Amino acid sequence: MLNAQLSRFTIFILLTGSVVMADSFSNVEYVSVSRSTPILSTIQEQVPTQRCYDAQEQVGGYDNGGNNGVVGALAGGALGGVLGHQIGGGTGKTVATVGGAILGTLAGQSVATSNSTSSAPTYRTVRRCENVNTVRTREVLSGYNNFAKYKGKEISVESDQPMKQIPVTVTYSY
Repeated sequence: MLNAQLSRFTIFILLTGSVVMADSFSNVEYVSVSRSTPILSTIQEQVPTQRCYDAQEQVGGYDNGGNNGVVGALAGGALGGVLGHQIGGGTGKTVATVGGAILGTLAGQSVATSNSTSSAPTYRTVRRCENVNTVRTREVLSGYNNFAKYKGKEISVESDQPMKQIPVTVTYSY
């Protein structure tokens, strides 16, 4: 019976000791920051800009007879056909109408082309602008890296502002 009680007491001591040994607690210590360095991020933005330049544009000196040759040929052909129709009779009348139209077309085109005027080209300066997107790269401050030494090792924490102290949570187990 004494052995049974001694065994129970031993088991109780062992269990109590392991519970006590498994206990732990945490503590927050504050370590002074030795330096804070800014963290810069590079961003790229598209910036719309307008690029303008002067260009020369032709405003005069065009060949004004370009369409006059066609108009002259049509007018001459019609007039020649009417005049040819006045000559002859029967089959000869048809031949005279067709011949008059052909000759009138050639004559009308020749007259219109010889009367057309060409002048030396003239130019004016015109301002032209284009929309262009340019890429602009810039660096922006995105935070700070705060450094401190704790038990011989360097630690760092990122933050929005420079810190004076870094909180370190220390857990003790026994």
